[in-house]
Amino acid sequence: MQAAVLTKTTELTREEWLEARRQGIGSSDAAAICGLSPWRSPLAVYLDKVGDLPDAELSESMEWGIRLEPIVAEAWAERTGKKVRRRNAILQHPVYSWMLANLDREVVGEKAVLEIKTTSAFGRDAWADGAVPDHYVIQVQHQLAVTGYDRAYLAVLIGGNHLECRELERDDELIARLIEIEAEFWARVE
Repeated sequence: MQAAVLTKTTELTREEWLEARRQGIGSSDAAAICGLSPWRSPLAVYLDKVGDLPDAELSESMEWGIRLEPIVAEAWAERTGKKVRRRNAILQHPVYSWMLANLDREVVGEKAVLEIKTTSAFGRDAWADGAVPDHYVIQVQHQLAVTGYDRAYLAVLIGGNHLECRELERDDELIARLIEIEAEFWARVE
């Protein structure tokens, strides 16, 4: 099954995009709902979805992550020899309409996403020895659930000068559990 397009994002303001995201659970919400996000709690996601939380301001690190995203994507493509493209849409699961995803990039010629991250040098240990932090595993498995894709690649720029690349295969067992957890959460939101 193929993901539906909830809305195209090319013309949306940040405020309109945030409002559209309130229509469901996005991939960046998934880890928080599971209690694995270092930045947000399930309660914060709930309050955001019901409109009782003011829109978060962009932090300096978030702003730089957004600015560096195209550069990291280009470096990853050069390093791997793969091509990527933007998908300027909020995607929606074909069965679970509350499951949403904004992809950083799609990998051309594959059923795969590229998730781009930036972190300070203090975050290096979380990526050591081929590791992927749990909250990012949840994020990309949510994206794979929405899209039906087979794999996710992650490119993380550490400390502004070191690129690490990872590949995660689709995990249908984890996705099934994620859907259960997210369905329960969304029922509370509704």
